[in-house]
Amino acid sequence: MDGQEAVRLNRIFHDHECGYYDERFAIVHDTRSARCARREVERLLGRPLRRGEVVVDAGCGTGWLAAGLCRAAPRARVIGVDLSAGMLARARAAGAWPLLQADAQRLPFDGATVDLVVCRGVLHHLPDVPAALAEWRRVLRPSGAVVVASEPTPTVDRHGGLLVRGLLPVLHRSLSAEEDFWEVASTAASLHVFTPDELAAMARAAGFRQARLSTADFLSTLVLAASYVAHGRRRGLARRLPWRRLAAVASTVDGLVLDRVLPGSLRHTVVGVLRP
Repeated sequence: MDGQEAVRLNRIFHDHECGYYDERFAIVHDTRSARCARREVERLLGRPLRRGEVVVDAGCGTGWLAAGLCRAAPRARVIGVDLSAGMLARARAAGAWPLLQADAQRLPFDGATVDLVVCRGVLHHLPDVPAALAEWRRVLRPSGAVVVASEPTPTVDRHGGLLVRGLLPVLHRSLSAEEDFWEVASTAASLHVFTPDELAAMARAAGFRQARLSTADFLSTLVLAASYVAHGRRRGLARRLPWRRLAAVASTVDGLVLDRVLPGSLRHTVVGVLRP
């Protein structure tokens, strides 16, 4: 699949996925989630968000970061950008504004005009990651930074695959041809996995002087994978289970315990900050 085909696939898939994305990934847009979004960005950035700084959520999706930061950090100017018109409509309903429809690999901003680029689970959908990082470097001011969160590692592919294979016999339900198409598309739209070293090397090649990346998350990603599969296979059962509460508890356990005791190679996401 070439780059243009991958971009088109991701646009079409996410225009469809926007209708069930929040449900399957246990996302809620409220005051609590907004505080979580701000804490995540500020923890990785290593400082509070500042009044008036321009924050671009590249690949904002349904707006977990963009809407959350608009709500929890109103003094910053938060702009959501996404390729998918459907995702942008959901982000606007969640409270994100302003929003721009654009490819995260070709941001509609002049050079050196952005203070902070934030991205959550976006880079693995982009066909040319080095080009995207170079584009983000272009729009950043010299004092700016990119905050990276929730990019998948090779380990989450392995662990997630084992979990899904274990769940399918329990949740067995024959999929219609249309359902099967979109399940396959969800796999095809995820183009990459990363180790921190691999992503750091791409960042340095794109012109970033500093790439402080590590791994995080274990239990929370497994809960979300289980939610995604259950909602796709047994929606009646899935809706009776408290996925949002389970995901919140799992995230707390990750942050307080597992991120501290598990070897980095066993964790599921790449997180960190890039500086020009």
